[in-house]
Parts: sequence; structure tokens; C-alpha cells
Amino acid sequence: MAKRSSTLAPDNKLMATVVSGQVASLVVGALRPLFEVHPYDAYDVTTDGRRFLVDTAVEQKASAPITLVLNWTADLKR
Repeated sequence: MAKRSSTLAPDNKLMATVVSGQVASLVVGALRPLFEVHPYDAYDVTTDGRRFLVDTAVEQKASAPITLVLNWTADLKR
């Protein structure tokens, strides 16, 4: 039975391979790069090896300022 395995390469690329066989006759396929992740990102692979969940920081842009108007009903009476 073949099993997919993944590891993080020194260049921060998530690498994948197929591992099959028994302990006495273990066969490891060629490594292939999947995509780049930040070295501190947490990641997990689904059991079928088809999807990844990567927890990564997203850069947020500064939001527009909010203007708060106090006692606005007084301006209505003018």
C-alpha cells in the first residue's frame, strides 16, 4: 500500500513523495516540490493527500479612519 509523505526543504518548499512497500522492502519515490511556505507556518495534509491546510499570517492593510459625531441631534435643530 502506497502512502504519501511530505517534508519542508531548506528553501521552504513543501516537498512530497510516495512511499510504498513493507519494512523489509521500502520504496521511496522521487521528491517533488509542491509550493513554498513560511518556515514558521503550521501545515497539515488531509489523509487522502489531496488538500493542505496552511496556517499563515496575512498582511493587513490599515483600515480607513472612523469619524464619530457626538451630539448630532443638536445640529438637526438649527
